[in-house]
Amino acid sequence: MSSSRANTTDVALLIHVKILFVQYWSYSMISLGLVGHTFNIYVFTRPSLRSNPCTRYFLAATICGIFTILVNTPLRLMAAAYGIQIFGYSVVTCKLLTYLLFWSRTLPSWFIALASIDRSRSVSLRTWSSLRVAFWANLITTIAVGLAYIYVLFVYTTLPGSAGCSLAQGSARSFNGIWNLIIFSLGPPLIMLYFGSLTIRHLRQSAKQVRLQKNQTNVQSQPQLQRQKKTDRQLIQMMIVQCVYFSVTSSSISINWIYVAARPPLAMDALQVAKDDLFAQITGFTSLTGACTSFYLFTLSSKLFRSELVNLFKRQQRRFGPASDATRHPTQKVQYPTLG
Repeated sequence: MSSSRANTTDVALLIHVKILFVQYWSYSMISLGLVGHTFNIYVFTRPSLRSNPCTRYFLAATICGIFTILVNTPLRLMAAAYGIQIFGYSVVTCKLLTYLLFWSRTLPSWFIALASIDRSRSVSLRTWSSLRVAFWANLITTIAVGLAYIYVLFVYTTLPGSAGCSLAQGSARSFNGIWNLIIFSLGPPLIMLYFGSLTIRHLRQSAKQVRLQKNQTNVQSQPQLQRQKKTDRQLIQMMIVQCVYFSVTSSSISINWIYVAARPPLAMDALQVAKDDLFAQITGFTSLTGACTSFYLFTLSSKLFRSELVNLFKRQQRRFGPASDATRHPTQKVQYPTLG
């Protein structure tokens, strides 16, 4: 009897911890993400960055991040913290919503991977760095990731006796775990790591050629060349920080899948179910962090990004600041004597 009471207490405690984590994490990410992505859109559409192809990949990742904040996170919040299972209303909503959430969650990391390819400094790849290529690369990647998750429409469904939407036991769960491990957790970070290492290597090589370029380049073109190099360095820093951040946050959910798949069979009592649910919610919500907080990484890693924000605040201060002298001291109307 005492053991049963202890288990009931432990289950209630785990459920309470899960709800608190989900609530605090979700509301924090929604508020911080909305503010951050608003600034992201402003900065990435400035003239100093708008014409750079790498910026288009960051902008696409920002748009997907907004979808994650406004759709993905609230739906998961309602299901995990308040028991509002929108996914379980019907088989159609189960399949479509799960498909959209998988799709939108994965896209930002692939757009950052495209940015790492664009900044790789490889001669053969740099020839493909253009706004036109960026547009088509974003479009093709969006379609390709959508097709990669088309299986979700067939394997996810509402289960009898459950209000949620899930996979049936069996091979579908194993395939889902392995496929997500490749497409979401390992694929983009490995691409970022490979092309990021190429970028660092080429940066070191280019540093040795600076003096030679200064001697061969017309003096009049030096300021423009230096500005372009500075912009490239700032974008590369932003890309590298994003690579590391996405690798860490997206790997957490893979740890859960590997753990569940590798452990020996367990008796799935209420306590074990509560433990698995808590770990799944923590790793699942953590995997969305990269899509919600990119603005703060950009701010910390790029001086160019910070300068654009400072310019924004200065313009707003001038616009809404103290009135000008002409406003404070309006010109008085002069009355001239009339001729009698």
